[in-house]
Amino acid sequence: IRQNGETLTNENGETTSHLMGMFYRTIRMIENGIKPVYVFDGKPPQMKSKELEKRLERRTEAAAEMSKAAEAGDEEAFDKFARRTVKVTREHAEECKRLLTLMGVPYVDAPTEAEA
Repeated sequence: IRQNGETLTNENGETTSHLMGMFYRTIRMIENGIKPVYVFDGKPPQMKSKELEKRLERRTEAAAEMSKAAEAGDEEAFDKFARRTVKVTREHAEECKRLLTLMGVPYVDAPTEAEA
């Protein structure tokens, strides 16, 4: 996220921040002799639905606070709340998988949620 709260985008206005982060993080690991293998979460279990609802509510609240901070010119608060509004989409994950494939870095698709 840029200082003004915007994500990095390509010429079509599509978000690319996730790709930049994945690319540079992976390169740093490889340069340090680490052979990364990424694991992508599958579908969350039904029992997690309440938690997912809470997360959505927190992102909505953070977006409102981000707007207030922008109006007040409070850059520090704006940045803090902007980070809380980020949501990784299925499309983001698919784009990251494509990047990893092009880089020759393996990944695994977990059938459900993955744990570190």
